[in-house]
Amino acid sequence: MVQEKIKVNPNKNIDGLTFVLAMWLLSRLVIVVAIQFIAPLRDAAPVNYQFPLLGFVPNFVPKMGWELFSHWDGAWYGQIATLGYSYNNDGQQYSIAFFPLYPLVSRVFMMFGLPFEVAGTLVNNLSFLGAMLLVNDWTKERYGISVARWTTAVLAWFPYSLFGTVTYTEGLFLLLTTAALRAFDKQKYLQSGLWGAMATATRPTGIALFPTFLFLAWKEKRSLLAYLAGMATSGGLLLFSLYCMIRFGDPLAFVHVQQAWQQQNLLDIIQGALALNRDSLMKLLMLLGGGYLLWYLRAKLNHVVVAYGFFSLFLLAISKAFTSLDRYIYGIVSLSLALGMVFANHPRWGYGIIAFLAIWLVRFAILFAWWQFVA
Repeated sequence: MVQEKIKVNPNKNIDGLTFVLAMWLLSRLVIVVAIQFIAPLRDAAPVNYQFPLLGFVPNFVPKMGWELFSHWDGAWYGQIATLGYSYNNDGQQYSIAFFPLYPLVSRVFMMFGLPFEVAGTLVNNLSFLGAMLLVNDWTKERYGISVARWTTAVLAWFPYSLFGTVTYTEGLFLLLTTAALRAFDKQKYLQSGLWGAMATATRPTGIALFPTFLFLAWKEKRSLLAYLAGMATSGGLLLFSLYCMIRFGDPLAFVHVQQAWQQQNLLDIIQGALALNRDSLMKLLMLLGGGYLLWYLRAKLNHVVVAYGFFSLFLLAISKAFTSLDRYIYGIVSLSLALGMVFANHPRWGYGIIAFLAIWLVRFAILFAWWQFVA
């Protein structure tokens, strides 16, 4: 049987590229304006903390500059990129808690004379643009232009896309996990293993690729290469563990140091939601709502998307990293794709919700600039 070739209109490809670039540029400009121009004008009391916080200056009031992009985790990544890792098993906070690929790539940019605040911001923003382009292309191939555009809009305007602009790992993680999933979907196993290993060197939650690929290799009776690709995704995590053993004598140093950070657990989130705490409600809504959305669309989404989404949510649900749960859930590309499919079928709802999310994006950016914890 001769497979019919799909004719691709090059003008539509150009239109798609223009749309992604416009969504990325406009949403990033909104964040920059909020952080650099609106936040310094905000009439608010300076923030102070009673516990040590890397990079924080008491009585801090934001002033225009690159420093505003590197608060919270960004300060830790800056320390890694400039000074390397530190660790001592004494119950205190150390930079070994943060995975190495993002500060390593930022360090490469710093070799051209850029300070970390500039280099890290460029790496994250360019990676986020790459992720949006890749998601748009993959989604358009699978589900059509409408779903692709709505998925792109969700990625760009969701409030936690703030972390695709500041010195965090969101952009790089989304790029690498999407590349790994797309390659596995196309049975390009060498690429999927490579991108997956880089994802687990970027953030520990990338390990959800490991059970995803092994499960699909078994369920779909794929070749041995599919199993090898699944095992290869753990490479980044294993190499970092090896580094920790050689450097600090503790292969799980990045796990042991986590006790120094105060983390919420699932019970805390449920109790907070019952007390109508806004942050807890958001976390619980994203966790349960994300699971329901994947289940509801399981017949329309391809198996790679669904399996990765469920395994990612499951790993987050049993983890102890609930303080930033909502941000981690945003980093699951399957959920943005699922929302894009819903909005493509209900565009009136989509326009209203995207507008609401954009307002919250501005709010998050202003709070972040003031050293107020967002996620």
